[in-house]
Amino acid sequence: MGDADVFHGEGAFWDGATGTLRHVDMLAGDLITIAGAEGAASVTRTAVSHVLALVRRRRQGGFVVAVERGFTLIADDLRIEHEIPAFDDPDVRMNEGACDAAGRLFCGSMAYDARESGGRLYRLDPDLSVHVALEGVSIPNGLVWTDAGRTALHADTLAGEIRAYDYDPDTGAFGASRVFVRIDEADGAPDGTALDAEGGLWVALWGGGAVHRYDAHGRLDRIVPLPVTNPTSCAFGGATGDTLFVTTSRQGIDDGAEPLAGRVFEVPAGVHGAPIHAFAG
Repeated sequence: MGDADVFHGEGAFWDGATGTLRHVDMLAGDLITIAGAEGAASVTRTAVSHVLALVRRRRQGGFVVAVERGFTLIADDLRIEHEIPAFDDPDVRMNEGACDAAGRLFCGSMAYDARESGGRLYRLDPDLSVHVALEGVSIPNGLVWTDAGRTALHADTLAGEIRAYDYDPDTGAFGASRVFVRIDEADGAPDGTALDAEGGLWVALWGGGAVHRYDAHGRLDRIVPLPVTNPTSCAFGGATGDTLFVTTSRQGIDDGAEPLAGRVFEVPAGVHGAPIHAFAG
């Protein structure tokens, strides 16, 4: 879907306000906007920062993005309006996140050397204050909420698992956790995720060349193979809301070895996506 010439695509997000798919070329710091259908899509690249980890809509207009070491509010025309630092460690960068139903934005950080327990999960509240939600994560990735917002499913790529956390929707606090899905190393490692309206969790498998769907009980019930090694994130969208968009990466792939690496793939999912929430700040 559109050739954005992306090196490390991440953070797929369907922007319902404009009917466009947005994602990031993370390590280039660019926001990619794709409008139109397969075969006739137009691609726009906008430089935002040194590193760009994710983008979400704001309820009052414009967007919030996660940059290398914090957050930034940008206008509808993508001009920077306000910067919000979260940490100052040059060996760490933001990686991936999502908003809960109350409009809090969460984004995980990871060490550049991907060391174990080198990251945290940060929470940006609507009053623009920043808090640590989880300590000791390694490569934090996909984050969704189930069970009427009382359970958070959070992937850690290095650990090869998705954990289900007790979640307090009133305070934004994470509680006790258990393993929801453990990915066999031979199948890749869990990266970005998307939730469907039936409670199914779609997981992009870094190194696995596929997207897996797990039902609400964590049972694998669908495998979508892709012609690239590194799927990175997924999001529901499209005209009817039942298309799964999957971003991919060329990172670690020999030049020319995978011509389609870095592209966005469209998967007819046969199910609609769960609601995606905007940032309330």
